[in-house]
Order: sequence, then structure tokens, then C-alpha cells
Amino acid sequence: MKRASVLVGMLGAVGLAGLLSACSDGSPSASASAGGASGSGSASASGTVTGFGSIIVNGKRFETEAASVSIDDQPSSQCAVSPTNRCGLQEGMTVKVSGSFNGSTNRAANIVQEDTLEGPITSVDPANSQFAVLGQTVLVDDTTKFDSGVSLNNLLTGQLVEVSGFVKSDGVIAASFIERKPGTGCSAICEVKGTVRNHNAGLATFQIGGLTVIYDNATLINDMPVPTGSNWNGIFVEVKGTGYDAATTTLTATKVEPENEGIGNVVDEFEVEGFVTQAGTPNGNIIDFTIGTTPVRTTANTEFRGGTVDEIVVGAKMSAEGRFDGSTLIAKHVKFHASVRLEGDATVSGNTLTLSGLPGVTITANSQTELKDVASLNDLNGNHVRVRGRVTGPNTVIATRIELRSPDSDVDLQGPVQSISGTVIEILGVSVDLSAINQFESVSGTSMSRTAFLAEVQVNSLVKVKGAWNGTTVNWDEAELED
Repeated sequence: MKRASVLVGMLGAVGLAGLLSACSDGSPSASASAGGASGSGSASASGTVTGFGSIIVNGKRFETEAASVSIDDQPSSQCAVSPTNRCGLQEGMTVKVSGSFNGSTNRAANIVQEDTLEGPITSVDPANSQFAVLGQTVLVDDTTKFDSGVSLNNLLTGQLVEVSGFVKSDGVIAASFIERKPGTGCSAICEVKGTVRNHNAGLATFQIGGLTVIYDNATLINDMPVPTGSNWNGIFVEVKGTGYDAATTTLTATKVEPENEGIGNVVDEFEVEGFVTQAGTPNGNIIDFTIGTTPVRTTANTEFRGGTVDEIVVGAKMSAEGRFDGSTLIAKHVKFHASVRLEGDATVSGNTLTLSGLPGVTITANSQTELKDVASLNDLNGNHVRVRGRVTGPNTVIATRIELRSPDSDVDLQGPVQSISGTVIEILGVSVDLSAINQFESVSGTSMSRTAFLAEVQVNSLVKVKGAWNGTTVNWDEAELED
């Protein structure tokens, strides 16, 4: 089993600095209750831009009349996001939105966009859908958005890029948006966000992933503790610098500051997206865990979407929405974000595996894959497994987590719909005939008819189908729309 020791100081691309203080005076709304709110009150979201019209952050819509928009540390301006004016924002960018709600309507007062990484590319690895910048590994999948004219296949060593996304673990960033910038090296500015390790106050250095950061008395270290010994270890920081040495992977900082100060104010409706950095032991459906640096607690009434409580583990990408009580987000619902979820009996060959009942789907394990309850990939051969991963091709997946399960005939296939022909849908190259299925569920988990399901499902819709392997074929018996 691959274990991770992750400190609470890891937030990913979007911190809470200023977000909570901008939308609450610390007094809970009279209409708010644990796990959510009704009536009116403060509302905030921290995550990925998923749509426009107004602005949609991780599925949560905010009206934007006269909202203040700040792009990449530039001064704020009054700008109403609309279908014809996105105020410099693009789908996939990570943002912090603060504002209010009244009934079912959310209104943004402030929108702050910040990237996670900016610097020159030092290597590109299309086979593993990743590249390296400033000693950080950047992961790309089917959800990653690219600026016009940019793709993983045309990225080159030496090009300067800006990456929005979330820190998954030390030195690993899951990209949500990538754009190319003019120039080379760090002649203008380079920046990286991550958790400090190996701080040495005597040498005035620390590390983030594979990058060594050098600071001195001239470095602006706003709000950082006075450096002594290794006291910065575990603090999630933003580093900016102009002096980058690719040969030694060192960056001379011009600025080091904590990225997530300011937690402590009440927010009636708050949503956070990112990777799980700490996870406790569940008691029924109740569990304490951390997304980035935001403590989250589920209750007996929390709704789970796309997964179960036992799948809340370090490294899982999730979002949670509910009431932030000043220290903890009390979750009304939690959602799992890995687009691919597969289950079946595994056949292992080298670093790849296939699952019974899912012909043609090739799953690759690499250095980023977490193995649960086994020492090596070969230990999975012939056993029943559950896989979470990211799409890298029409029928290829890179596994982020593979878990050994008890023997079972269950077969699960979850991924984006590639095509629809009559009652037949295709996911990861596997054709599933819905005419043989009688149980259908909506995104909210309510039952629906086959006709209603087919009317709603579209190409790129996220769908999970479940069935049983009889030794030769899968008898599919359930189909669910996921969000």
C-alpha cells in the first residue's frame, strides 16, 4: 500500500485567503442551518470555472452584475460576466467567488482568478499525459482545458506556460487549464504554489516538489513566521521569483507568502473543490476529512454523489458544499470528481491491466498510481479490483488508485459517453445496450424511465453502468447519470 503523509497546509490552486472574510461578518444567517442554508445569507465557492452565462464554478451558478473581477493578481475591475463578455475568464480556470444568496439565486461580489504554476517546461511525457515545470509534475486528463491553439501534443521543452489546477500531492499538480505565455525562462516572473518541506532557515532554502527555493532578507515574505530551523514545513505557500536555474532546479524568490490564511468566518453556503489531504476513519456515513486545507465533516444526512464514504481517502479529488461554521465545512453533499470508475476481475501484464467484461479498455499504472491493500501490481492479477483514473484516449485510462476488493461478479463502467445510437451508448469504447436495462437514475439519484434517461443523456455526459459478469458477457442492469 502506498501511503501519504500530507499536512493540512496543502490547498491546491485555490486558497481561502480573503474569501471567507469577504463574505461574512462572522455571524451566521438566521436562516442558515448545519449542512446548508435557506432564505438568504453569504455564499462562496472555490474551484473550477465550468460554464458561463453568468459564471458557474464547479456547477454552482453565480449572477455577476457589477461583480469585481481580478485576473492573476491584476487590480480588480467592475465587470458583469455574460455570454459575450467573460472578463478574461475561461473554462477550467480556478477561481474564488464570494457573494451572497437569496433563495436559489447566488450573486457574486468578488471573483478572483489565480493560477497554480507558471514557468518554463523542462520535459514533456505524452505517454503518461504529463509534463514538468519548475520541478512539478503536471497531470493532464480529459477534463483539462487548453487555451486556443494549445494541446499536450504541441507543448515543447522551453516554452513558458501558465497552469491552473489543484495540488494533488507534493510536486504533483492536476491541471484544469493550460495556456502558453510569451517569452522564455523566468525573465518576467515564475510562480509556484505548494507545501513547504525541508525548510532550512540557516541556508534560507526550502523545497516544493523537486524545486529548491532560495530566499534572503530582500525577499518579501509577507505574513510568514520568522524563519527559524525548519518552522515553515507544512505551510502552503505561493512563491514568485525571476531567477530560475534549470540545471539545479532552483528558484530565487522575490516573494514568499502563505496562501490560505483567514479561515475563521462563518459562510452560510460554501463549496470547496480539490484533493483530499487528510482523511479520518468513517463511522457509518460520518467522517472528518480535509479538502486542501478546508476541514470537512459529513453527517448522517450528507448526500454522497459518485462514490461512498469508504472512498474518501488521501488523493481523491472531491468537492463538498455546506455551511462553514468558522472552522469546519459541515457538508450537505460531497461529490467525487474522478471521471473514470471501473470494477471487475483484473488481468495484469507488465504495468497495464484489463478487466473482465470491459473489452478493449487498457488501464495503465504509473508512479502516481496508489495501490490499496497490495504491495505490487502483480498481486492484483486474477483478483477483483476497483479502479479510479483519468481518461487519456478513446479506450485508455491512467489509474490514479487501484483497490483490491473481495471476490465478486460486479462490473462497473463509468466515464464520459462517446457516442449514442438508438439505445446503445459507448463509454471508453465499450458498447452498452440500454434496452436490456430497467433501472435508471438521475444525477440526484431519483429513479427515471429509460425514455427520460435517453432524452437527457448526451455525448460527454458522465454515466455509470453496473452489471454482473457471467463468465462470458456482462448482464448490464443499472445506468446512472453522474455530475
